[in-house]
Amino acid sequence: MKDILKIAWRSLWRNSRRTMITVASIFFGIFFSVFMTSLQQGSFENMVDNMVRFYSGYIQVQEKDFRDLHSVNNSFLPSDEISRRIENNPLITQSTKRIESVALAGSEKKSYPAMVFGIQPEKEEAISGLSKWISEGDFIPSGSKDILVGKILADNMELHVGDSLVMIGQGYHGVSAAGLYRVAGLLDFPLPDLSKQIIYMDLGNMQEFLSMPELITSYVLMVNNPDDVKPAILTTGNELPQHLSVYAWDELQPALQSLIEGKTASGKLIKTFLFMVIGFGIWATIIMLMHERIRELGVMIAIGFQKTRIMVMILIESFFIGLLGILAGIIISLPLVVYLYHNPIHVTGEMAETYRSMGFEPVLKFGLDYTIEIYFVVKLNPVAALRA
Repeated sequence: MKDILKIAWRSLWRNSRRTMITVASIFFGIFFSVFMTSLQQGSFENMVDNMVRFYSGYIQVQEKDFRDLHSVNNSFLPSDEISRRIENNPLITQSTKRIESVALAGSEKKSYPAMVFGIQPEKEEAISGLSKWISEGDFIPSGSKDILVGKILADNMELHVGDSLVMIGQGYHGVSAAGLYRVAGLLDFPLPDLSKQIIYMDLGNMQEFLSMPELITSYVLMVNNPDDVKPAILTTGNELPQHLSVYAWDELQPALQSLIEGKTASGKLIKTFLFMVIGFGIWATIIMLMHERIRELGVMIAIGFQKTRIMVMILIESFFIGLLGILAGIIISLPLVVYLYHNPIHVTGEMAETYRSMGFEPVLKFGLDYTIEIYFVVKLNPVAALRA
C-alpha cells in the first residue's frame, strides 16, 4: 500500500500544470462555497435578530388561544411565580411584558384603525431600541399617560407632537374602551406599513384603557444565541401553568421562516451545480490522465500488475487532487470568514437606504457554521487499455 501511495503521489506531478489547474478549480469552488454560505447564514441571523428584537422576541409566553384569536380575552396574569421562573432561567437574557390589541384612533377630522401595544418602556427599549425610530418628540417613560404614534398614521390624522388623540376599542370581556391621550412622539419606522398603523403606550396605561388590570397578552423573552431557543423553551415550558403556551420566533413568524428556508434551499441548489461543474472538471482530468498513460497501464496489467491495484492507484490520485483543493480552500477561506464574522461590512449609499427601507440594519454579516459537499467520480476501463 505504501508503494501505491508513492506511485500515485509522483504520478500527480508528471504533469504539474494539469494537477495545479484541477486543484485550483476545487480550491475556488470550496472558497466561494464557504464564503457564500457564511454570508447567507450571517444575513439570515441578522434578519432574524432584527425581526425578533423589533416584534416577536425569540420566545413568547401566551395564553393557549391568543396566537390564533389575538383577543385580549385570551390574556393571563403574570404571577410572581411565573416571573421568578422566567428571570431565574439562565438561558433567558431579557424579558418584557406586552399587551397587543387594536383600536380606532381619531383626531378632530379623521380616524383610522391602529395596532396598539402596551409596553414596559425601559425593558422594551433595552430589547428593541424603540427610541431610535422617534423622528419628533420624546420617548415615553414608565407610568406615562402619553403615547407614541406612527408618523404616517399621525400625518393621515393631521396630528403633531403635543396634540390629543382619541382611541375607541373593545376591552376585556367586551367592555367598551375609550380614552383621550397626548402624543409624546412620532415613530418613523423604515417599514411604512408599521408607521401608518402603530401606537405604543405604557403597559399600565394600556391595562387601564382595556379594563384588564394586571393582565397581559404575552411575555416576550430573549436569549443570547438562537441555538438557545429550543433549550429555553423546554426548560420554561415545563415550569409554566398548563393554560400557557411557549412559542419560538419561527412559530410566531412563519412567513420569515419560510423565506429563510426558501433562500437556504436555493443556496444549496447553486452549490450543487457548482460542485457538479467541479466534478466534471475532475472527471475530465482523470480521463486525460488515463489517456496519457494508457500504454503504461496496459503494460502494467500485461506483466501481472493487478487491475484492482491500478484502480486503487487512480482513486488515490483523485483523492490527493481533491484533498489538496479542499485543504487550500479551507485554509484560505476560514481566516477570511472569521475576520468578517468579527468585522462585518457596513453598507453605504443607495444599498444602505434599501436595507433601511426593508427594516434591516445596513450591514453585511457573516456566520461561522457552514457545510461543504464534494462528489468525486472515478472510472477506469483496463480492457480498453490492453487493446491500445
